[in-house]
Amino acid sequence: MAGAETRNTAGFTIIELMIVLVIIGIALTIAAPNFRGFVRENRVKTSARAIAVSLQTARLKAINSNRRCFVDFAPGSLSPADSFYTVWLDFNSNLAYDAGESDSTHLGQPDTKGGFKGYKLPLGVKFGVSGVSTGPESAAIPADGVDFGGSDRVGFNSRGVGTAGGVYLTAENGSKYAITVSGLGAVRTWKWDNSQWK
Repeated sequence: MAGAETRNTAGFTIIELMIVLVIIGIALTIAAPNFRGFVRENRVKTSARAIAVSLQTARLKAINSNRRCFVDFAPGSLSPADSFYTVWLDFNSNLAYDAGESDSTHLGQPDTKGGFKGYKLPLGVKFGVSGVSTGPESAAIPADGVDFGGSDRVGFNSRGVGTAGGVYLTAENGSKYAITVSGLGAVRTWKWDNSQWK
């Protein structure tokens, strides 16, 4: 059989390729809802961490600069419903935001809204919680999700002492987080675990 051709058997048949594609499709269909839930949970968890870091940074800025530093969840005409907050140093000690104080912290706040530099909550995350009667340590939960002694902003003085209160976040998937500040300025993050804050 000197002139016989040898046949190349390397590669996939169409049927084998179709079976692999069907298996991948089934795996993606099963994994997609779990992945969406993971993304939503990650957004609210990252937002809670970012707020906690902003609060701790404001406290340190106040101590280092020997001035009051504020984290404002309703700057200017904005409200917590705008899902935006900013950090600023009170240069003239009048306890009010003045022109030029929005970038005084040099934190590189990436977002802008209402003339302020600051931070915008990601899509699907908002201030406030529902379905929970009290906050951590039996604190009252404000309707708009933010309360620091009757205000939507927390201030830290040059000794690091802060306005006691909290910020509440809810995600599309129903996850709830709270970030609290004690009267001494300690910042703590909590998660609602269907029956209690942990």
